[in-house]
Amino acid sequence: MRLVGKSHAGASLPTQRSPFVGKHISVRTMPTRAHKCKTCPFLDTGWTHVRPLLTERALMDASPICHSTGAEALVPSQGPAQICRGARDVQIQFFYRIGVLAAPTEEAWEAKRREVGI
Repeated sequence: MRLVGKSHAGASLPTQRSPFVGKHISVRTMPTRAHKCKTCPFLDTGWTHVRPLLTERALMDASPICHSTGAEALVPSQGPAQICRGARDVQIQFFYRIGVLAAPTEEAWEAKRREVGI
């Protein structure tokens, strides 16, 4: 496990090597959490210190897996691995604002995903 990494902006951020690195995970089959978990970094009461890292990952790399789900959960697991709701909301807002999505909704995200064949 790496304890510190560099973001694209050069800031030091805490990181952990994902168990999913190098594995093919399909966004077609992995569900997105319906709601943010109690410790979601995208809630003001959550683990906000990792928000910049997860935002960067969500916009530059891939959809982060919720840290409260799956076999590698950082807290007692709340079920099978799911895409982080907070990170997906960031993706949806970003792609809506730059004109890729027709609306800032999960439905628009899914429609665009199908349109581009992802």
